[in-house]
Amino acid sequence: MSHLTLQTDAIAAVKSADLVIEAIVENLDVKKKLFASLDKAAPQNTIFASNTSSISIGDIAAATNRRDRFGGLHFFNPVPVMKLVEVIRIPETSDETFTALETFGKTVGKKTVQCKDTPGFIVNRLLVPLMMEAIRLVERGVASPQDIDTAMKLGAGYPMGPFELADYVGLDTTKFIIDGWHQKYPDDPLYKPSEILNKLVEEKKFGIKSGEGFYTYSNK
Repeated sequence: MSHLTLQTDAIAAVKSADLVIEAIVENLDVKKKLFASLDKAAPQNTIFASNTSSISIGDIAAATNRRDRFGGLHFFNPVPVMKLVEVIRIPETSDETFTALETFGKTVGKKTVQCKDTPGFIVNRLLVPLMMEAIRLVERGVASPQDIDTAMKLGAGYPMGPFELADYVGLDTTKFIIDGWHQKYPDDPLYKPSEILNKLVEEKKFGIKSGEGFYTYSNK
């Protein structure tokens, strides 16, 4: 902790930074606004990275004049426990930048995997459609959330079923991700919105954090 310096002024914080990692709200416009301001304040050699879990790195980088020094570093919650970080590059990311990002991930004790800029990168590209297809099974009356979770845990060896995972991630977050992908790729059935998910979010049933989602929780 003695090596950490806290700063509440983002502009001041980046003026001597070698690497800037953004981890703010999952909103493209907000991220672009932040990076546009940081781009003017940070040294020319400073590398920018986003911790976004679902937004295109290229779309975020478009707000800056350093696309060759821009990439993704996607950590997983809870960060102290989860060992993985996805290192994402856009076509303009230089080899030097990408190597620096991967080296940083390894230096902080993470296992790194490389990925090109694509919706959800590796993990969420697989997990979010899985959760959505599980929800569609319920919508079609095929099985209950409880039985689907049990089947995936005992039959596929998953530590959490898709509905438990959706409640953990947050149904509002899951909806935000799938809506964004559907808007960008409207013809892809993987990203088709769900009536059940939309209804739960409309009712403020976000999962664990609100006390109710597909399951009911005691938040006492």
